[in-house]
Amino acid sequence: MSESNTTGTLQAGEVLNNTYVIDMLVGLGGTGEVYRAHNKVTGRLLAVKILRREFASDENFINLMRREASVLHEVVDDAVVRYYDLLESDAHGGFVFLVMEFIEGPSLAQIIKEKGPVPPSDLMKIASRIAKGLKAAHDKKAFHRDLSPDNVILRDGSPDKAVLIDFGIARDVNENAQTVVGDGFAGKYQYASPEQMDGKVDARSDLYSLGITLLTGFRGKAMGVGSSLMEIVQTKMQVVDTSAVPAPLGPLIAQLVAPRPEDRFQSADAVLKALAGGASMRSGGGIDALLDDGATVVAPRTGAAPSPYVSQTGHAKTTLPPEPVATRKSGGGLKWVIIALLIAALGGGGWFFGMGPGKEMLLGPQYPAVANWQFDARFTDGTLQADGQVQGPEAAASLRAALGLPADGGDFENASGAPLPDWEARMAALVNAVAPLSDWSLQVENLNASLQGTAKDETEVTTVTMAARAAATAAGLNIDVSLQASAMAVELAVIESTMRQFESCGALRASGGDGVVLQPDEPLILSGIIAREGDIDVLSAGLEDILAGRQIDFNLAVLNEPVCLIDNMLPSQSNLALNIDFRYGDREGEARDSVYHLGENPVIETTLPASAAGYMTSFYVDMEGQVFHLLPHMSRPDNNLATLGVVEGAIRRVRLSWPVAEASTSQLGFNVVEPFGTNMVISIVTEEPLFDALRPRAESIAAFMEAFRAQSDILELPQTMVTRRYLITEQ
Repeated sequence: MSESNTTGTLQAGEVLNNTYVIDMLVGLGGTGEVYRAHNKVTGRLLAVKILRREFASDENFINLMRREASVLHEVVDDAVVRYYDLLESDAHGGFVFLVMEFIEGPSLAQIIKEKGPVPPSDLMKIASRIAKGLKAAHDKKAFHRDLSPDNVILRDGSPDKAVLIDFGIARDVNENAQTVVGDGFAGKYQYASPEQMDGKVDARSDLYSLGITLLTGFRGKAMGVGSSLMEIVQTKMQVVDTSAVPAPLGPLIAQLVAPRPEDRFQSADAVLKALAGGASMRSGGGIDALLDDGATVVAPRTGAAPSPYVSQTGHAKTTLPPEPVATRKSGGGLKWVIIALLIAALGGGGWFFGMGPGKEMLLGPQYPAVANWQFDARFTDGTLQADGQVQGPEAAASLRAALGLPADGGDFENASGAPLPDWEARMAALVNAVAPLSDWSLQVENLNASLQGTAKDETEVTTVTMAARAAATAAGLNIDVSLQASAMAVELAVIESTMRQFESCGALRASGGDGVVLQPDEPLILSGIIAREGDIDVLSAGLEDILAGRQIDFNLAVLNEPVCLIDNMLPSQSNLALNIDFRYGDREGEARDSVYHLGENPVIETTLPASAAGYMTSFYVDMEGQVFHLLPHMSRPDNNLATLGVVEGAIRRVRLSWPVAEASTSQLGFNVVEPFGTNMVISIVTEEPLFDALRPRAESIAAFMEAFRAQSDILELPQTMVTRRYLITEQ
């Protein structure tokens, strides 16, 4: 914890419950204030966290806190802050406070902020300490739920003394358990597990947060997760890139932060065992690694290959056999046993290494060593093919059985020098991971693998990608995964339903195909109105999962926020008998379209049947949020159709804006100036005047909308006619 100059509720020297003397404010948290204090009897340094008044006055909250404090009081480990008591004070109107152990030292967040990236060796020490603390908490059925660099304190600044603090939102897993902040989401988005976003938490959620905390320490900055809830959720479902993190830290983080809980370490104890010396975490190799103190010796695998089962795609599928038995050496004895065996083999007589039968008995059949050890597998048209190097005929037979190949299937070469023990079982497990795909190709060379294929949809892309990466990690491989979702027929109703969440300016429409179903090779046509150009990118990204690369033809009008607000208040369909025409003020003839350029003078007219009766209201909405009343307004109060415009045969023509040369107080005229964009002209004919009183010549859109909403029921009357037209200005 660091010192703080912020003024808190308590002052230095105040005594709580005649026991705890406040020294200073050290921090502000989500639920209250944290002070350094000391016990005036024992002198022990303590941390006192007082709860914010809104929490302290909630009896249910306090009851949950009491239950939680009792759980955490039983967590005794030097890697977890000690919780001593939950008490009440009458001072300052009353509050509740927690008494905890005070940890002297910087937080991991402070270290990252001040010094940048943390050395991997220090992060491995922190990982071991925090995993130890989590095991102690989880054993008492308590989860942290807010593990982040802020809540990891390095006692005396030492990674070897990392301490997990602030279980203020911890949760126990007893039947009907609740949390002190409710049953929903708690924690920081950057560090929360995917399932935590939905309020689901178990031990694996804390392990995910630990992994992101370690990754933040390595990078020197927090991982970006997006600015909206949708972006955060989507980011959390993606596999985190740990390729730049060196072993053994990288593989550790990769397994901690797998999006699916079942793909992570399943307990803090499993993390501790991996950190204690698992072979998959070792970065070195060769005889030196084997003979080094603390090395792991892997015993040869025995027993039959696992029985395959048939997947939905038609080819055999298997799981990785049980992990090999690992034997830890005690002291340096094993090293000398191995050396003695080597000496005996080398010096015990050339008979073993001559042409006699001893060679075959000791070493088995000899096969040529291969520099680039390979395994290739493909699944196309319902048929699995595989080839590569194997460790002899028995290994080939086992691999064929695991893959569901016939006895003579596959093109396997007998060779020596496999890059990993149990090579064949690891390859079978990798094939198992990609089996749901209908079409795929897998290439493995030494410790590098690549996977290409086609999935039925984006969900399967995500699922198989995570499974393949997990299997590759378990097999000791680096893998590059490139999967594409296949285009499938999709209902237009499904597309329109998906689009609802991306509409920024009224309803969007999807068309194409036969009007009901869109086939994979048919383009999609999207029509409607959007508020801004960037909405097209948002819409494309939102539809990507269900469109799977289809061509999209955008037939969209780009408006702006003010115009959209008014547009959404009008009926979706305009009355065809009511029209708006655009002309030029400086030339004869009707404008061919609604586009005007800098300096030009728009002339606006409304036409309708000469027989129409009632009152006309017309206004102009610009892109800056101003509403100009064309008819009526203070200088032109009369809007009775019988007195407006000129009648030409069966048509009445009512002018709304004039050439600038003819403009007057009552006759609006204007030239196009910046800013450029989409504006809108609306004309409404009602049986009675639309507004009870005259509106000003110009007003803000907010003031207009308030008045307009009060008359919205008039728009629903059958005799009401409404039309709109967009006027676009450009450079």
